[in-house]
Amino acid sequence: MKGWKEAMPDIKGIVDNAASTDNGVVLEVTWKGTHTGPLAGPDGSIPATGKSQTTRASWIMEFDGPKHKRSRHYFDMLSFMKQLGVL
Repeated sequence: MKGWKEAMPDIKGIVDNAASTDNGVVLEVTWKGTHTGPLAGPDGSIPATGKSQTTRASWIMEFDGPKHKRSRHYFDMLSFMKQLGVL
């Protein structure tokens, strides 16, 4: 997440929906931000585009009692990259 914050310092996540279980929570999140810094990619750094993006995501968090055990975050990478003009 640190790399995303460096690439989009103004990024904000809005929780659109949440559901809980005995040992976790599932969140539907909308991320909004402007790509103003370099973003690390598998083929090297993607330079800042100055473009804004709005990307929907799902975030699943599991707990072992009060301790965070595992976190998985799924989002629409294709839509994200298209909004930045990378694809």
